[in-house]
Amino acid sequence: MALRGTNQEFGRPYNRRIVLESIRLHGPIARGDIARRVGLTVQTVSTIVRELEEHGYVLSLREEPKGRGLPPATLRINPEGGYAVGIHVTPLGINAALINLSGDVIESSYREAPNATPDHAFELIGAMVLELTALRPGGRVLGIGMALPGPFGVESMSFVGPTTMTGWKDVALRERLAASTGLPAFFETDMAAAAIGERLYGLGTAYSEYYYLYFGVGLGGVMVHDGAALRGAWAMPAKSATFPWCRAASPARAAIAAASNGIFRSRRCGAATSPTPTG
Repeated sequence: MALRGTNQEFGRPYNRRIVLESIRLHGPIARGDIARRVGLTVQTVSTIVRELEEHGYVLSLREEPKGRGLPPATLRINPEGGYAVGIHVTPLGINAALINLSGDVIESSYREAPNATPDHAFELIGAMVLELTALRPGGRVLGIGMALPGPFGVESMSFVGPTTMTGWKDVALRERLAASTGLPAFFETDMAAAAIGERLYGLGTAYSEYYYLYFGVGLGGVMVHDGAALRGAWAMPAKSATFPWCRAASPARAAIAAASNGIFRSRRCGAATSPTPTG
């Protein structure tokens, strides 16, 4: 997917995310190269980079001169500049993962919780988040993402069969997640979260369109177009079908993807100006 900025005044948060994403994908990279990639002026890119440096999200490096003049400074993501937590809730249990700004997994954990009620699940999630964030005392946690089987709130499709979450109908997921952790919260179906996680940190970085086949407690898939999961009826990600499966093929996968989405969405919403310290 091509990253292109905008010169519209309201597009400043968007431009900041695009510049940060370009640094993550192509760093170490010079300011002039970023400007050419995203279609912004070098001055605009420099202003955004200065903000990102002030908040500790990127690092500026300069190589030793090999001749006359100084080589241009290059930029890369500061892995310790921020963290996110990902949660994956299934009818079998709860997975959690802590990742840094580069998408590296710091630690992951799992709790068995067969068919957990929302109250029990959010109690466990709160405890798991405290354990994970304690590994980086003082670190800035940008947000938390939760992935779980969907769709949500669709009477003819939801909460039927072994791949769905019994008792979770009409639960205010974002509000409950934020209240139990004190973090900016986001949620998505596990299939869509994994598909976008693949775009951010996996083989999907090389493609703007692909079909993501997901093996979890069920089997399904999501179509990604121009870097985004396609949405169908009821604003749910477009998918082929969901079939029961014996067990999660990769238990922490969706949790890691959810954390990736937590970072991605926090940056998109302008969280670069409001990091949340912990510890």
